[in-house]
Amino acid sequence: MHNRRAALQPYPGVSSLDAYDSIPYDRQSLAETHPDQLAVLARLFGVASPDPRTSRVLELGCAAGGNLIPMAWYMPQARFLGLDLAQAQVELGQALIQQLDLGNIEIRRADVAEVDLGEQGFDYIVAHGLYSWVPAPVRSALLALIRRHLSPQGVAYVSFNALPGWQMRGMLRQMLLFHVRAVSAPVQRLQAAREFLQFLEAGLNGLQALSADYLRRELATLQHAPDSYLYHEYLAAVNEPVLFSDFVADAHQAGLRYLCNSELHFQFPATLGDAAERVLAGIGDPVARQQYLDFLLNRNFHQALLVRAEQHAYTGPDYEQFAGLALFADLEPPRKLDLRRAKPQLFTDPGGRQHRVSHPLSKAAVAYLGLVYPRAVDYAELEAIARRQVAGTGDPRLATQTDHLFGELFQLFAYRAISASTQPGGGLADHGEPPCSTPLARLEAQSGRLVDSRHASLALDPETAGVLRALDGSLGRDALAGHLRASGTAQRSVDPNTLLRRLARYGALC
Repeated sequence: MHNRRAALQPYPGVSSLDAYDSIPYDRQSLAETHPDQLAVLARLFGVASPDPRTSRVLELGCAAGGNLIPMAWYMPQARFLGLDLAQAQVELGQALIQQLDLGNIEIRRADVAEVDLGEQGFDYIVAHGLYSWVPAPVRSALLALIRRHLSPQGVAYVSFNALPGWQMRGMLRQMLLFHVRAVSAPVQRLQAAREFLQFLEAGLNGLQALSADYLRRELATLQHAPDSYLYHEYLAAVNEPVLFSDFVADAHQAGLRYLCNSELHFQFPATLGDAAERVLAGIGDPVARQQYLDFLLNRNFHQALLVRAEQHAYTGPDYEQFAGLALFADLEPPRKLDLRRAKPQLFTDPGGRQHRVSHPLSKAAVAYLGLVYPRAVDYAELEAIARRQVAGTGDPRLATQTDHLFGELFQLFAYRAISASTQPGGGLADHGEPPCSTPLARLEAQSGRLVDSRHASLALDPETAGVLRALDGSLGRDALAGHLRASGTAQRSVDPNTLLRRLARYGALC
């Protein structure tokens, strides 16, 4: 949502860029935009995507580089360029790059409708939160820019608000726009919007209409959303959701072809049950089938991958390619892992979400991935490890049921419970003594987060963020224990060694 609406000034004395400077986006990293993740999906769908480790990456609407800078830190042989229209954000990003002494990334001020990048080609192009938030001519210019600069085997990621589902969310946007219609200053508009949400919550109390139920769910989400999301999603000058099929047609007009959605499970009608799958099976055109799937899901957001139009036509995923990838996952197994029965157990990710894993081979594999994270394990190696463990501690007959392992691991991958990489490895070296946090970790800790080597963003409690800022190489373990006691962390029984192991796991230590 970053290269936005510069020419639009819907309120006297305030432009969209004024609002963006007053209420900038929170720093965020999006694992699904990482070149390695885009390369994996491309290869599953028959495109020989370039090696992410040495690729050229362009992000359109990069803000201050919250998504791009961690990529550049962990991928020193790749090259990165970020473009954004907001001068204040560009200057902040440039300062952060200089602070981290990164030589493989540049952030520039540019308008996507006018920028001239010469003959530069990029293997991966990212445009998150931009397409729906600019006028139609800029959307066309955006797609033309992607086609002009995307390398022959390259992959582009474009997200957008989608119809029909966003119509319901648009109902709340219209209410908010009406309520703040007489307010021009961005900060005051935001305050008025928050006040209206409180009014709406109180007024909906006790109402049983379906619209009231929907609004209550939206309000519950917005209570925890950052101010930047509320403002730029609901109060933006432009927010025009589009039909998936219209987006695909516009991309085709620009010389691009739809490849797949980064949320892979949305590609499969079976996710809606047997009845929906049977109905959708009668629709032969894959784009039309995806559109009707959107109708059934009432989908409101898309994360689309595009390639150049000369790439072969859409055929669906080649499942055999999955067995040639390396897998990784940051999942905590249940307290007592049962490898004797095909009984569902819950594995928990860092955000507290739980994922069901049923077959003993799958449970053994996912538990092992959690143990060695962030290392990506070659599929064949992971299968062998799981078979040995199940044969040794469970029913040996279950150890031969590798089809169940493949099916369940692919399903977990499609739902983003586990991830895949084009290359095995990626484990982290042990940290030195005395412990010292990396410059990137200290930088990110200022905003209460930690971005790891797999581009996952983890929320930090204030005490852990304080520890990262304090670990400048002068604190030994005894001094760290004293720091934890002084901060109150020790009252929660946090052992310094345990904390250091956790920080090392996420690449936060030198």
